[in-house]
Amino acid sequence: MAHLSAIEPEQDQTQPVVELRIRATPDQLSILRALAATVAIQENFDLDTIADIRLAMDEICTHLIVRALPDSVLVCRFVYTAPQLHVSVSTTTADYDSGDQRSFGWHILTALTDSISLDQEADPHGSGYITTMKFAKADGRRP
Repeated sequence: MAHLSAIEPEQDQTQPVVELRIRATPDQLSILRALAATVAIQENFDLDTIADIRLAMDEICTHLIVRALPDSVLVCRFVYTAPQLHVSVSTTTADYDSGDQRSFGWHILTALTDSISLDQEADPHGSGYITTMKFAKADGRRP
């Protein structure tokens, strides 16, 4: 299994965090979508926003899973800071990802979220890159 010390979360104790570490394989997508929806439901997001969060989570996780090194782990973090849910998903990928902002997937993500980013750094423990995608989504009913 890939070493994950480079993607350990910051030790921010000010906001509750939901974190899940799961195999970076396509059969885990339903779990990731369900967790994203559950976190949004717990924070009383409206149904349309919950659907957007589920779809954005699916798109980001699929993007990372197809690029992940074998036996990699996907680390998903959810932090709610009113009025936004902040989601971060990381894994070790084989190649550098330029995050083509002209791609159809990126277009979908910008339509579904309030902000989206992709960051990469060389994995200090082996080959590949620690790739992190983050998005934020506010509940449409809140100011």
